[in-house]
Amino acid sequence: MTSILGSAISGMAAATKRVEVSAQNLANANSVGTPGAKDDTASYKAVDPVQTTDETGAPTVKVREKDPATVHVYAPQHPLANEEGLVESPNVDIAEEIVNQNVALHSYRANVKLFEVWSELQKVTLDIKS
Repeated sequence: MTSILGSAISGMAAATKRVEVSAQNLANANSVGTPGAKDDTASYKAVDPVQTTDETGAPTVKVREKDPATVHVYAPQHPLANEEGLVESPNVDIAEEIVNQNVALHSYRANVKLFEVWSELQKVTLDIKS
């Protein structure tokens, strides 16, 4: 029975990480930087959560840089614009991030349900034994 709880905890941790990544992208969606900069004028690089399973079958989430992580936007008046009038902006799709957060929410809820089912099974088992 404890493997049920382990699976639920791993699933909840994975869902939490997916929300963290999405929130990070949304918080930095409007930031810009100088194209090609590597210092403090560099743009935020959008990231993606990649969910896989480990050798035990538990879900894990690794964070990787989105491809492409940034896009160039024409903004000649911006102080960080290069000679061509371009700034670098994170490649964040707000609608996609909202969908990702909803998927993570449903995954989290499903794993909470595993705890509830486990608890009910424990009660039934104790009732049978008594």
